[in-house]
Amino acid sequence: MTSTQGLMPASRSAILAAFLIGIRPLCAKFAASRGAISAGLVCFVAILAVSRPAVGGDLQEYVRLKGYEGNRLTGLGLVYGLDKTGDNMKDSTITSQPYAQLLSNLGNIRTDARNLAKTRSIALVMVTVDIPSTGARNDDRFDVTIGILGTATSLEGGQLLTSFLKSPVIPSDRALWVPYAIADGELEVNPDMPTKAVVRGGARMVRDILLTPFEDDTVSLILHPAYAGLPTAASIADLINDELSLSGYSDVAKVEDQSTIRVRIPTEARRDPYDFVARLMTFSVPGDIIRTPARIVIDKANKVITVDERVEFRPAAVTAANLRITTITPEIMPTPEQPLADTVAWAGVATGETQRQSMKLRTLLDALNELDVPFETQVAIIHSLKKQNALKAEIQ
Repeated sequence: MTSTQGLMPASRSAILAAFLIGIRPLCAKFAASRGAISAGLVCFVAILAVSRPAVGGDLQEYVRLKGYEGNRLTGLGLVYGLDKTGDNMKDSTITSQPYAQLLSNLGNIRTDARNLAKTRSIALVMVTVDIPSTGARNDDRFDVTIGILGTATSLEGGQLLTSFLKSPVIPSDRALWVPYAIADGELEVNPDMPTKAVVRGGARMVRDILLTPFEDDTVSLILHPAYAGLPTAASIADLINDELSLSGYSDVAKVEDQSTIRVRIPTEARRDPYDFVARLMTFSVPGDIIRTPARIVIDKANKVITVDERVEFRPAAVTAANLRITTITPEIMPTPEQPLADTVAWAGVATGETQRQSMKLRTLLDALNELDVPFETQVAIIHSLKKQNALKAEIQ
């Protein structure tokens, strides 16, 4: 009989080994040769997850309208009121020039770089504001992001002087390169990075930014990256054509590439194209026409692995640095404190069933997490399975 008390950490790896190795063959093998395996856990049965039926939704959940990408405005600014943490104008003159110009504009004060050399209360900064995909109207307000451009060490206590924000794309006729917003206000400094800050509601629009999805008499639907692919694009185009054929319209939607569907606005609908697009975006899309490959998304920055429940792997052999299969053979007089341990440094990955069946990767990752297997080791196992062509999924 195998004891379950006082096992060393190696016995926890046996849990994983029991999961990874074909359960039934392993039980039979070790029952014959050893009589038991660590804690009897190889007989743990992994139940394969059953994929749930695909759930559909409105078309707008799968696509966006080209032309509604939002925008960004940028500009140079000066932050004043700093307590000796501003730019060192003695070592760099890039800040002294706009500062001298500011003084001249405000009071016709005559100055030069030598007079400003000891000033450390000013910082030259980049000012940016992101315009949402809905566009912006005159007097709308948005948050402003601030970042230093010179030698300032902290923006704490600073105030943004009025700055003009323009499009970063310079038109061929520079006379048309006009401000769309002005920004000013008290800075909210990032405590972890004092050279960056935010001005809440600091940007005020002085011109409208109107976005439109229309290109002549067409609109383009862009599949969200998670759904991009020719099978899905073709299925959605067919759905749109079938829906509009009920109103007497034909061949309205055509696939341009794996992420773009161009939709021609029918002549009768051009009097109110926004109404047509609004109805188009609420077409019901059955989940079973979204034909995307199974995917694994690995976010290394936040140590998160997101797995499509369709992801499976076929039988394979994998080794990992700290994973071991351990079998314990008690002495004639077995005690939990003095077992004999045989360690095997590799594990076969199998389904425990016929070759036609595959194990769900999600279940494997659940077992790895139960054993506190490091994130990096989990990622290495996934890539190893992929290299063996044992993993049925795309890795992103």
